[in-house]
Order: sequence, then C-alpha cells, then structure tokens
Amino acid sequence: SAPFLIGVESNWHEAAEDVVQIQWVRDFVAGLHPFSNGNQYLNFPGLYEEGEAMMRKSFGENFWRLAQLKRKYDPKNLFRLNQNINPDTDRSHALQYLNPSFL
Repeated sequence: SAPFLIGVESNWHEAAEDVVQIQWVRDFVAGLHPFSNGNQYLNFPGLYEEGEAMMRKSFGENFWRLAQLKRKYDPKNLFRLNQNINPDTDRSHALQYLNPSFL
C-alpha cells in the first residue's frame, strides 16, 4: 500500500565483476522484501530469473484464464518475447498455484 516503486539496476563493464554485481542486486532486493506487499511490476522484470513462477505469482487466480486466452488467440506463442504466459500451460499445472478458496 506504500506509494513507491523501486527499480534496482546495476551496470558494469568487466565480466570479472558479474558475480559481485549480480549478488549485490539480489541481496538489495531481498532486503526490501520485508517492506513490500510482494507484488512485482512486470515492466521491470529484472533478469527474468523467476520465469513462469513470476507470471503465476503476478496474475494469481487470473493466470489460468490468461493461459486459456493465450491458447485461443496465440496458440503458436508468437508473442513470447516478453513476460510470457505459455499457451501450453495445462490446467492442473496452473491450478496448483491458485488460492484453494477460489476453486
């Protein structure tokens, strides 16, 4: 409920710094979690390390319905170069992430 949006970014030139730079960002983001409601703004997906888990968490109970729409209107997953919902997501896989009271 706080009116803040934080985007964390790290840039460097030397490949030898990869581990250190990536780790400080991960640590910083983890340190923010106690002050967050857990929502993630999908236009700042980071390195998209969470993959489909990020999409399931972000869309919650709507994930399955969005997967159905994706299967209907984009069955070949043409629009996949984004934070993607795979049209091949099956119902049993999607439902395991929903709130049981919704079912």
